[in-house]
Amino acid sequence: MLIMGMSLMFMFVLLVVLVLYILAYWMIFRKAGEAGWKSLIPIYSTYIEYKLFWNDRMFVLWIIMALTAMAFRFVSGPGVLVAQVAYLGVSVMHILVSVKMSSSFGHGVGFALGLIFLTPIFLLILALDSSVYIGPEGKRETDRGMYL
Repeated sequence: MLIMGMSLMFMFVLLVVLVLYILAYWMIFRKAGEAGWKSLIPIYSTYIEYKLFWNDRMFVLWIIMALTAMAFRFVSGPGVLVAQVAYLGVSVMHILVSVKMSSSFGHGVGFALGLIFLTPIFLLILALDSSVYIGPEGKRETDRGMYL
């Protein structure tokens, strides 16, 4: 009975965190000029995140690494090493996109560290604060639509 109660509590906490992530990304996307509903579609929201904060070509690299990690997950022998390297690559790309997200809203390294280590809290801070979207990697857009 205790285990079932703990499981229900754990599932409730996960549901709350998921809802907070969705709300935060919805507001962040809206701040950056994208429709908020795009945060609801799993792979598409990651594409939009990379497009807004870094580079949509880097999303292709991320998807290749994620698919490689999933494909080699259950392969024994050298497949285990391939999967681990791919998982490491996905993690590094998450760290880099967090740094790019921070600079895209004019924040520095400290805020990027918060996005990396305390993701839900700092996503909500970013969603609710008064910071303004500058552009991918913090580069301001000129009148001609190009980035400096």
